[in-house]
Amino acid sequence: MDRKTKLEKCKSFFHSFTPYQIGYLATVLVLAAVVTIFFPEMMLESTGGVFLITCSVINVIANPVCELLIAKQSKWNFIVDLVFIEGTYVALALALGWYTLAMTCIFFWIPIDIISFVRWSKYPDAQDENVTQVKSLGWKKAILVMALVIAFSLVAGSITMNIPGAESSYLEAFASSMGMVNGILLLMRYSEQWYAWFITTILYIIMDIAAGAYGLLIDEFAMLVNTIYGTVRWFLYVKREKQRKEAFSTQKNKP
Repeated sequence: MDRKTKLEKCKSFFHSFTPYQIGYLATVLVLAAVVTIFFPEMMLESTGGVFLITCSVINVIANPVCELLIAKQSKWNFIVDLVFIEGTYVALALALGWYTLAMTCIFFWIPIDIISFVRWSKYPDAQDENVTQVKSLGWKKAILVMALVIAFSLVAGSITMNIPGAESSYLEAFASSMGMVNGILLLMRYSEQWYAWFITTILYIIMDIAAGAYGLLIDEFAMLVNTIYGTVRWFLYVKREKQRKEAFSTQKNKP
């Protein structure tokens, strides 16, 4: 790929952002800047420290960017997550005693980000190269996945209760397992990943409040808004693609 083609692809990517998406990101950035400048202690009240506050700020900014890219069905969400989120979140998780989450980042999210980026690159939308094709899992398989999540959470919670300094083990384990389910569904491009992410975000809100990390709530509530937006966007895409394929099949079968 020559330099001109790369430049054109970059322009196409940035032009793909709608006014709503730009406004969403601008709002999150402004709120994060206000809290960081005027209320720095809120970024991580329970532990303090410039390093941890910096990690919190990076997470507050990068997480909504990553989630918006997922809503846009962009493969670049995995690069943002890999570079700007996982490392800082490991530091935060270890400092707050969320050991299950730290191990999940190291042994699950980093490898799955790389695999997902490669996989998503193979399924560009036929009409827009900035968009990746997504699909639906179906309610029967979704119920089976939920049952497996609950079973994993109980086992992981029992193990992490014995880790010195670990807090809210079952809550932490459930958040970790639900996040892993979200990652797998995301890798496979299933729209039901939004359901898993909604539950995960709610659990993160509870954990952030318990830890006194009130500044991170900006991040969590921003992601709640984006989860609703992404859910609608993905399911509408799946519906349109289904209708398009049915129409094409009908047209093809006409004598």
